[in-house]
Amino acid sequence: MKKKLGLFVSIIFFIGFTASCSQKTNYATDGPFVVFTYSPAGPDEFRNMYSRNYALYENGKLILYTEPENKLKIGDNAPVSESQLTSDEVAKAKQLIEQNKFWKFKEDVSTESQDGVFLYLTVNLTDESKTVGGLNPSEPKFIEITDYISNLVTKEERKAWNKEIKDHIYKMNPE
Repeated sequence: MKKKLGLFVSIIFFIGFTASCSQKTNYATDGPFVVFTYSPAGPDEFRNMYSRNYALYENGKLILYTEPENKLKIGDNAPVSESQLTSDEVAKAKQLIEQNKFWKFKEDVSTESQDGVFLYLTVNLTDESKTVGGLNPSEPKFIEITDYISNLVTKEERKAWNKEIKDHIYKMNPE
């Protein structure tokens, strides 16, 4: 009887443990499941202070775009760079989020500094979201995820988009 009770308790514990571990992997499918944002900080001309947002979708679509900030006008027709990733690349992003224990990160991973870059990573599940980031983060596991996502856009694609968006920003914000 004690062996059966012990086995029963072990099975219940295992099921509970397995369920709790898998709760954080039900990624959003109605929008990007992860968005990485890179924003320059410090003194600079306001037209150079635009964010670079990398939105990764479950279906492999990756969009690089920017958004209006403070007095920076972007407009509705701002250039975006869109690419299609493989299912392996999407799976690798999810694997990095999970193996680096994103859900256990503090929300603010800033280091003390006056300038540099703000990095933010937002992971969207079907029922919750979490954003982690800050100024010049130095958390290695956080950096591993953000580096992977930003490197999914090739240097050539990023360079072409940067030129297009800068031209657009200067037209929208003549001074």
